[in-house]
Amino acid sequence: MAILLLLLGSVLGVSVMVFFNARLGISGKARLGSLDDAVTRLDTDRVGFEAGEGVLAADGEAALVMDRTGDCLGVLIARGSDFVIRYLTPGSVREVTTEADNTVRLSLNDFVFAPARLRFESADTASHWAGKLDMFKTQGRS
Repeated sequence: MAILLLLLGSVLGVSVMVFFNARLGISGKARLGSLDDAVTRLDTDRVGFEAGEGVLAADGEAALVMDRTGDCLGVLIARGSDFVIRYLTPGSVREVTTEADNTVRLSLNDFVFAPARLRFESADTASHWAGKLDMFKTQGRS
């Protein structure tokens, strides 16, 4: 009987935590409201990051921001309720492919970074940024 009460108490306790987590919005998927939000996160993560050209994914779940020198590209990808940030330098990118639905598929030479899909507003935007990402495939840039 004591085991049954312990089990029921545990289930009830976990259920209450899940309810409050969902009710408070803590478990919501991360989204960027604007490109400025992405730039602020990048600057906070790496002090001195000077943003240049950038783009926000159509769903707000990703952003790409080139630094002013063009030697580094900041990538923000929503994973759960927060963002994963990477700074790409030559040799960081394993594969970049453009898909039919204005999507760029990105794989990095970083085993802890799962491949990401970035959906953009147009095919031109996807192609433009796929080209920029492609520059970070090789060790030496020309």
